Amino acid sequence: MAFLDVFLPIVTDHFEDTVDFYQRISGEQVNISAAHDGYYLKSVGSFVILGADDPAALEIPRQVQAIFLVKGLEEYWQRVQSFTSQVIVPFSTVSTGRRFIIKQNDGKVVEYLELFE
Repeated sequence: MAFLDVFLPIVTDHFEDTVDFYQRISGEQVNISAAHDGYYLKSVGSFVILGADDPAALEIPRQVQAIFLVKGLEEYWQRVQSFTSQVIVPFSTVSTGRRFIIKQNDGKVVEYLELFE
């Protein structure tokens, strides 16, 4: 069980322009491209840019304030139960790995993500 990184989600209605912007400011290239739950995403450095053809697909991503990349997701799922005020997306599998999204007692909405190896 370990925290590996923290990503900042960027939800946009101008996907390709936003991806290009974050590539230019970070000096990094896209390292993950994926799609699930009706939206698509690209990871550029510490930024995860999300877009969709249907804005309704971005309802949950717009709530997420941080993405915690972890190893040992099941252990985090058990641990966070005592300080979770709401489960927004339960433990599930997506195109990039496994995740859950919670609203913590501090009011922050956080996605815990373990990438496929």
